[in-house]
Amino acid sequence: MENIKAESELSVIKKIMEDSRQIVVDNGIHYIFWGIVVTAALIVNYAMALMKMEGKYIGLMWLILMVLSAIIDGAIGLKQSKTSRARTFAGDLLGSLWMASGIAMFIFGFIGTVSRAYNPIFICPIIATSLGISYFTSGAIQQLKWLQYISFGWWGGAMVMYFFPGVHTFLIFAFMMISLQVIPGIIINSKFKKSLQQSVNEV
Repeated sequence: MENIKAESELSVIKKIMEDSRQIVVDNGIHYIFWGIVVTAALIVNYAMALMKMEGKYIGLMWLILMVLSAIIDGAIGLKQSKTSRARTFAGDLLGSLWMASGIAMFIFGFIGTVSRAYNPIFICPIIATSLGISYFTSGAIQQLKWLQYISFGWWGGAMVMYFFPGVHTFLIFAFMMISLQVIPGIIINSKFKKSLQQSVNEV
């Protein structure tokens, strides 16, 4: 019985690895989209903080922007699912990972602050820590070592923001979003397009 279970688990792992080798499971669009949206929001948040605007206005700005962005991102994902190539187990696993990560970050960003569980200034390092986990796991699923290494950038930046909290963390986090999310997203998208073109040429 145990041998059958072990063989079943190995077959699942093997399927994930085969999927990852045969097809690029991520096109990087979501990285780029969320990276740009969050960076813009961070810069606006920084400006609002300098103008000493009330926290409720900042929170409302984030809530509206995140909900609208989630709807737009969902529409993008739905459109891609209708036009994408073969569905893979690795792709499904990756989608589940980022969906869970997004829900966790929403809880950190809104529920955590509304409940006064911690000072809102620590939202950025908390989310950066969470993103480090997601990137490390995402890199493992796609067998991309360089994507896993990006996690150390997220964790390193998080430690800096933990030790030196303040309004400047918004700019630090904005820089991290560009360098650790938007740029990797562009690289992944480029690889995806090359893989797509190669598949077309092989047909």
